[in-house]
Amino acid sequence: MIRANVILAVTKRNFRSYFSGILGYLFIIVFCVAASVMAFNSQFFASNQANLDQLSQQFPLLLLFLIPAITMTTWSDEKKLGTDELLFTLPATEVEILLGKYLSVLGVYTVAVLCSLVNGLILSWLGTPDYWQLLSCYFGYWLSGASLLSIGMLASALTNSATVAFVLGVVFCCVPVFIGSLSRLAEWVMTLFGSTGQLYELRTALNGLSLEQQLVDFSRGVIPLSSFCYFAFLTALMLYLNFVVVSKRRWNASEAVGMEVQYGTRAVCLCITFVSLLVMISLWPARADFTSEGLFTLSDATKQTLNNIEDGQQITIQAFVSPEVPSDYSETRRQLLGLLREFDLRGGGMVDVRLVDVEPFSEEAEEARALGVAPQRLQYEQDGKFEEAEVFLGAVVQSPTDNVEIPFFGKGLPIEYELTRSVRTVAQEERLTIGVLQTDANVISGGGMGGGRDWEIVNELRKQYKVISVNPSRPILAPDKADDSEDDDSDETDKPAENFDVLLAIMPSSLTQPQMDNFLEFVKSGKPVLIFDDPCPIFAQSQFGLSMAPKLPKPSPGGGMMGMQRQQPEQKADGGALTSLMRTLKVEWDNGRAVYDKAEPHPQFSTLPPEYVFISRGGKSSQAFNDEHPITRNLQDIVCLYTGTIQDAGGDDDVEFEALLTTSGQSGLLDWEDYISQSFSPMTMSPTAQINPSPKRYDDKYSHVVAAHITSDDDDTPLNVVFCSDIDMVSDWFFLERNRGNLDIAFDNVTFVLNAVDKLAGEETFIPLRSRRAELRTLTYVEDETRSLREKLNKEEKEADELMTDRLDEARKELQAEVDEVEKRADLDPRSKSALLKQKQDQLNRKLDLDEQELEREKNAKIRKAGLEMKREIRRVENRVRMFAYVLPAILPICFGLLFLGLRQLSETQSISAERRRR
Repeated sequence: MIRANVILAVTKRNFRSYFSGILGYLFIIVFCVAASVMAFNSQFFASNQANLDQLSQQFPLLLLFLIPAITMTTWSDEKKLGTDELLFTLPATEVEILLGKYLSVLGVYTVAVLCSLVNGLILSWLGTPDYWQLLSCYFGYWLSGASLLSIGMLASALTNSATVAFVLGVVFCCVPVFIGSLSRLAEWVMTLFGSTGQLYELRTALNGLSLEQQLVDFSRGVIPLSSFCYFAFLTALMLYLNFVVVSKRRWNASEAVGMEVQYGTRAVCLCITFVSLLVMISLWPARADFTSEGLFTLSDATKQTLNNIEDGQQITIQAFVSPEVPSDYSETRRQLLGLLREFDLRGGGMVDVRLVDVEPFSEEAEEARALGVAPQRLQYEQDGKFEEAEVFLGAVVQSPTDNVEIPFFGKGLPIEYELTRSVRTVAQEERLTIGVLQTDANVISGGGMGGGRDWEIVNELRKQYKVISVNPSRPILAPDKADDSEDDDSDETDKPAENFDVLLAIMPSSLTQPQMDNFLEFVKSGKPVLIFDDPCPIFAQSQFGLSMAPKLPKPSPGGGMMGMQRQQPEQKADGGALTSLMRTLKVEWDNGRAVYDKAEPHPQFSTLPPEYVFISRGGKSSQAFNDEHPITRNLQDIVCLYTGTIQDAGGDDDVEFEALLTTSGQSGLLDWEDYISQSFSPMTMSPTAQINPSPKRYDDKYSHVVAAHITSDDDDTPLNVVFCSDIDMVSDWFFLERNRGNLDIAFDNVTFVLNAVDKLAGEETFIPLRSRRAELRTLTYVEDETRSLREKLNKEEKEADELMTDRLDEARKELQAEVDEVEKRADLDPRSKSALLKQKQDQLNRKLDLDEQELEREKNAKIRKAGLEMKREIRRVENRVRMFAYVLPAILPICFGLLFLGLRQLSETQSISAERRRR
């Protein structure tokens, strides 16, 4: 029978002894300061996120030295001072003493973790962190430290030297910290004997047993049952080994060998039991989601989708997964397997999940390829070398009437959304149809300039909708069914397009007048239309410049190399200005005017020009997204490249203009001539445009609308149009990056496009699920401190430009005055005056050019100096925050130590009789 009062007595004795000197407080101070240094490093400010991701990555290394420092005297000092014999003669069992000592060191570690909670207060000062996620994160820190404490105690029980106990503790703790690297050692040993194989299963198993891997979920705000049991089993096993070592003092010398074999066998059996239980528990994805947004809990959309599967309808999910993936994709693989398990359990008999392990060059690999799941060749770093592997990580969702292929789950792909959307798509009897307008952007094969492959947006839409190509050269608006018979004998080219639910029009500014008339007829019918156009489409940029823009003429149909025969290009409707469309929508849009925004919510992209507009909820950009509209309600980050702007023209109360995407107040406008210089390409035999990377920018202090939803219930001209003045946000790069997930920030460009299609199609089920992500919690304090610096820099740039302009105007006036004096001279004949004027003008123009170059150098030097000063000031702000974050965590343990030592000193003084006290 274990007695709690005895355990408590031993705990108090050891806990107090730890804080009897300065060493205990010193360890806690070092721990708190080191944790702050790891948490608030340079990468913390570069990522601009109010979380402890940087600390979580390095926390196992911090424990590697803190835990042995706490536990090194637990048993060794007892042996060194000879108090261990006295301790075990007390009326207490060895188990009670062991548990008492463990609870004492756990209490010391708990005090250290509680003191480091100051990091959470610092995050609250810098921004608005997810407090529940922080609690989950610190709970993981506490559990990991608690398990390593039992290992450190084992090291202390093996020696009577605290120094040796510390070294052994570090060595023992290295096992759970670096166990994931043992497979590499094994593979290296195999290469010494000529074997080139890789231990896939061993590496996966060892990575799963590593402390770093077990902390991943906690740092994300999730407490998984498997990780909790991992720490509990590890602690129990190490405490049992502690008990065995402590019990050796009672073994007879003659029975020592037999006892060692007996207890060693027990320990091995206990280890096997714990590992087996851990494997069984890991098969059940039980986890508690503590994130504020519930990111790791099956969404209502998923549950509704599974519940709405009709009785008797059988849906099969075949997942083809490589048994070994690069470390960057290990978390994706784990999440995929866990979600497939959830779908299998919640789907009952109507959802059949088939998991296929795919080895390279196997029959399973050929089956996966035949079903549309293609492997990806991924490069990854291992042992300082870049290697390449062919990885299967895809699925096929099938029903008797339909099937959807998910070729590859990339790091940035929302797995739950992809699975749920695919299940719902195949469960429907008929898909909705999306029509893609053929334009010069060549979005869908069969239209535009010479055909080609489909854009990624088309491939993405095909996972949920039926997608067709719409030819604008013939009527787009389908007639009523009653009129179908009238068109049976008409020419095929004159027949209207197939009926569809939403029209996607990318770059309608390239349409000819007859095509524009057909397009406007469809828009005026009130049917849903999603329009993307752009004054400066970067996707069409090549080494020769922009080959496609509303301001540029259409390319020649027969264009080619110089000297080749070509046809005269057609003319764009309204000269590419979309005047008739804008008049219909009651909005204003300049086909050459671009927006820039100097707000930098993500410092890691600060080297990009301001024409890369970041629309973000970070900082004070609370109106960047329309929170009342389902398309943008849950979006966090969007980046647009040389985007245009639209605004409500007003004057019609029947038309509702809802802004969806808006820039910050640190933005301005650039005219076509400001950022573009036109030229001619001999390759395409057509005009091109070169982008000026450093145009003159003047902030107008206004926010500019990039995208809007325009609706009208007018019976004569009903409208339902989403217009976005940037095509690049729908270009292939963002779709591919969404899959690869290589950036630290998950941009919502793809989400915005798909949300807009779903909203227009009346299919809003997936919008909350697709937009599901953690709230963007930036370092608002740093942003506020640096915002004034950026405004000051912009003011100085503007003043330098104005000063340069004024001085050039004065120089031109002076030069013109000299020219006028020559013209007024009556002593010269006309020929001499003309020659003298020409000579004078050439001389003055050269001087003006020299003055302009000198003024330009002075202006650039002034701007460069102001920019460098701004960067230095930003570094000062970051350093000030960093120093505060380093000093503050040390104050609490210092105050606690002074209070504890002061109280002990007062207690000792009061215990001395008054006669013996010094006066």
